[in-house]
Amino acid sequence: MDQTETLPDDTLANVLRRLPPCAPAAPRCVRRTWCDVVDAHRLLLPHLLPHSLHGIFINYVDYRRPHCFARPSAQKPAIDCNLDFLPGYAHDYKPIADHCNGLLLYRGRTDLLYVANPATRQWEDLCRKGGDYKWNPYLVFDPAVSPHYEVFSIPYVPEKVDLAQDSMEWPPSSWMLDVFSSSTRQWCKRSFLRQGEAMGTVANARLDTLRQVWSGARWRYSVYWRGSLYVHCRGAFVARLSLSDGKYQVIKLPNIAESERERYLGKSEKGVYLAIMADDTVHRLWVYNLVESSEQTDWMLKYHVDLEPWASAWLDNLKGFDKTWTLDGEGDVKKAQEEARCSLEYDDEDEGEDDDGEEEEMLMGGNPEWNSDNDNVLDLEDDRGGFSHYIDFLGFHPYNEVVFLGLSFKVVAYHLKTSKVQYLGNMRPSDYYLLQTNGIYESFPYTPCMIGELQKHTSRSSH
Repeated sequence: MDQTETLPDDTLANVLRRLPPCAPAAPRCVRRTWCDVVDAHRLLLPHLLPHSLHGIFINYVDYRRPHCFARPSAQKPAIDCNLDFLPGYAHDYKPIADHCNGLLLYRGRTDLLYVANPATRQWEDLCRKGGDYKWNPYLVFDPAVSPHYEVFSIPYVPEKVDLAQDSMEWPPSSWMLDVFSSSTRQWCKRSFLRQGEAMGTVANARLDTLRQVWSGARWRYSVYWRGSLYVHCRGAFVARLSLSDGKYQVIKLPNIAESERERYLGKSEKGVYLAIMADDTVHRLWVYNLVESSEQTDWMLKYHVDLEPWASAWLDNLKGFDKTWTLDGEGDVKKAQEEARCSLEYDDEDEGEDDDGEEEEMLMGGNPEWNSDNDNVLDLEDDRGGFSHYIDFLGFHPYNEVVFLGLSFKVVAYHLKTSKVQYLGNMRPSDYYLLQTNGIYESFPYTPCMIGELQKHTSRSSH
């Protein structure tokens, strides 16, 4: 018999309380009674788990590295999202591939995968998976359950080889996936059995064409929610992988009458959401919430938004909007420029220091924290322009029904419940040369997490 079973809950809690701050996540996975003790005594500190949005990681078209577009914050120590400690990150034109609960998946040189935690500045590389590269990696990490993560390899729809293959159902009834586990440091085969119908045939899946894009997501997104991984797959469906029992379900996507440009899967206030953007001539947005019950699973249309007025909004030279989000590294450049300017204007050192402090307080409104309800609210009547912007969908706010949109590199937050729009700032890097092909590929809302031990650590960024 396990000797811990004879311990009173309070005694066991005192033992677990002596562990490092993030360690109680592991005992939660050992046995149900331990999980109950950890939760009842709040041993897993809430502030260590993902609970707030820090910013959005962005992959740019023809640009040397990703950037994090982050909200102003007085948090100490500050989170440094410059990941130049990753091999090749600063100059190899490689992308962030996924994000899940504070961990980032980075696709480095020769498609070697790395996992990094910007909040703790820890990282590690994954051993190579054998075979070809006809798959997309998706990250799963739930720090409230385990300090370990997994990476799922979702294969491409098979290329056309013969007519017999065209008639095969897709996805197959038994779907064999390669999965990397940080606990074993190995890739292994894991079979998922389909519950319910397939999407159709392989030939049907190919009808969902992989368009050649000059901007926009090059692969499709995933969501981890309540023990399941939801992956947007080619074939106009979402695969819901239940990680506890090795089963999966095909969830077909809703159809709309108007021409679609792209679909985006994400997590928000009530779980799994789907955004559908119409083509550039319509500028409309549909937002669905996935409703699941024991009887059925269905997409519920929650919002239908006309974005046409904002497609022509003029967001250059806005007045009074000094407290804006910034790109990692860009704030240091601006601060250095401001300090240089102040040193020329003020001869008296003491007076200059006082004025600098007053000026900084004025620029940040006396409070550097971003107010997600009241800061930088736009009045459309004052901001109409004479041309139409290309609108990028940057992602969902993970905790509120808010979507982030890019209007020619100017970022706004659109509150779906109230139609309020806030100006966040400019997401264009200062050294991003002006070309017709400028744009963004993928974007990932980032929620910091202080839990999860990775193999390597870098103390600070080398800007």
